Amino acid sequence: MCSAGGTSDTSGGGDGKGGAGNGGGGEEEVSGDARNGQSLGPEEYTRLARDGIQLMLNNRFTEAEELFRHHTQDNLHMAMGYCYLTFMNAVMSFEEEKVNHSMETLRSMERRCGGNDNGWLSSVRNIVLGPRNGQDQGDEPGAQLEQQVVLADCQVLLAILTFLQQEIGSYVKGGWVLRKAWKVYEHSYTKVKRMYRQTFGEAQDMPMTPGDDCPGSLQSSSDQLQSPGSWSVGSTGVPGPAQEEETSSSHTSVGLRLTLSKSVPNLKGFLNSNHKQNSKKPLPPDMVARLMASVSFGYGLFQLCTSLLPPSLLRLVNVLGLQGDRLAGLSALMFTRKSHDMRAPLATLTLLWYHTIVRPFFALDGSKVRAGVEAAHLLLQEAQQSYSQSALFLFFRGRVHRLQGDITTALVAYRGALQVSPQRELQLLALHEVAWCHLLQLNWVHAQGAFANLKRESRWSKSFYAYISAVCLGAAGREEECQQGLQEVPSLVRRTNHALEAFLLRRALKSKGTTVNKNYCLLRAYELLYLWNALSSCSTQHRLQMVEELQTMGQCDELEGLRHLLLAAILDTLANTEEAMDHFRLSVQHGLLNPDEMCVPAFALYELGLLLSSSEETSQEGKKCLEDVRDNYQGYDFENRLNVRVHAALRSLP
Repeated sequence: MCSAGGTSDTSGGGDGKGGAGNGGGGEEEVSGDARNGQSLGPEEYTRLARDGIQLMLNNRFTEAEELFRHHTQDNLHMAMGYCYLTFMNAVMSFEEEKVNHSMETLRSMERRCGGNDNGWLSSVRNIVLGPRNGQDQGDEPGAQLEQQVVLADCQVLLAILTFLQQEIGSYVKGGWVLRKAWKVYEHSYTKVKRMYRQTFGEAQDMPMTPGDDCPGSLQSSSDQLQSPGSWSVGSTGVPGPAQEEETSSSHTSVGLRLTLSKSVPNLKGFLNSNHKQNSKKPLPPDMVARLMASVSFGYGLFQLCTSLLPPSLLRLVNVLGLQGDRLAGLSALMFTRKSHDMRAPLATLTLLWYHTIVRPFFALDGSKVRAGVEAAHLLLQEAQQSYSQSALFLFFRGRVHRLQGDITTALVAYRGALQVSPQRELQLLALHEVAWCHLLQLNWVHAQGAFANLKRESRWSKSFYAYISAVCLGAAGREEECQQGLQEVPSLVRRTNHALEAFLLRRALKSKGTTVNKNYCLLRAYELLYLWNALSSCSTQHRLQMVEELQTMGQCDELEGLRHLLLAAILDTLANTEEAMDHFRLSVQHGLLNPDEMCVPAFALYELGLLLSSSEETSQEGKKCLEDVRDNYQGYDFENRLNVRVHAALRSLP
């Protein structure tokens, strides 16, 4: 197995020149003019930016970084490509250094586009009147609209990085940044969409907009993906009509066949009249198509991320005038992925992230963690020709196999990603998944070794890797080493207001006054599998093994509520619904006796509410359980995470 640390350059992603990627367009040689720094035209820069993204996704990060950095001062697209590269580094590693570097790069780009720290009013003023120094305006058609799209994209990416900090203050800051982005999107997305309709006609396929009516099948299935062949893309990148024989199945997709019925509210009527540059003459069709694809990516990402905010923050952003429509977001991303814009492969990655990570992690489909597998499989199939050896796409292939419970094949994909990626961030990401696969197999020895390696190599949350490594030691019967490992955790916690680290600190401190034996560690290990919604990815054999171990433990004193919660959750995955509900009720009963771990009765009541609401006879009782969690439980571990699930469950009820 490839070392997680390797010898790669941690500042910009490893030496990509020896990358194993053989990904079609990603392996094309960059033109000599680009290398020599000669001036290129707008369309040439657009193609060059797409080439840079291809290099990045085909394991050639260093070459991509060199290409983007060489042209950041020459062209807005190339500068934004570099922003995407730093953002990818940040979200793959979660390391503070990478996050800070990406945020500073994005803020610099925001200032370049006319935004500043004085708020969205100044951003809008600069968009309407033009930046004071005239930078990046040029004379090419559509320059101001492209600048608006880049500005809003920067603000959305900044908000995402802010939310990743998982601190109370970061949610408020992120909400404000999202508000700034929305004010720009509200104008630019509406204007580009109107231009698109005028250029290509009402019948042309377009992304849906918040508030659009959607078919009932779409609402019930959430977001099934249509077959990649159901859209054709012309030479200009404009999605064309699907083949006639496929029309009958198109109504089950998530917006690939939806037409516009309403438009996003405009900022102010006077905004349109001030863009004299764009009103002189109509833009060329290929530019209109590219603008539509460009703005749809960030707009879709905005809608998707806003829809996933905790309800407490969602109320705040609604007051600020934001919208969060998951279906509209998915529709916009699907539109972008079929274009020739540099954001097209990034839209595919975003959709893969949603289907394989977000949906199961936030339990958007309840206990059905495999709900997004089919859509993800189709996306991977479509990308196979261009990204067959891309470490990122191998990573998502591993996620699909993991969700299917095929851990052996998932390990093959993750190890493949380790081997082909020269980049440290991707290596650590793949190693993280390898460690979790061993955990899903209840292979405590291999899991402990992998997590211990991550603790040494990764700069992200050493406390998490130390905790889970210690728990694996205890589950393997090495109680003394486990106790030593748990005692190390508090010294590794860096931010006590961070949800995960606060949880780890409480667990580690609690272990000091507790007898740390094998049963205690098994409970804590299974607790992690439950909290990360990973129980159903374990094989039936391993789940039956967990049930047997939990049943033979007997009374677990103050952890009795946790024991019943875990037992119920596993039985639920085995379709033993009645017995599962009995144990969920016992978990609530016993969990309320342990005020230090109120997350146990909260999660148990949520799970009970899901099961009860799935039956028409008990749906009202289930709804009351969910409302009880929402209204009467506060201050417990992973409260925001559960609130997102409760909010999604209540919204799905009639």
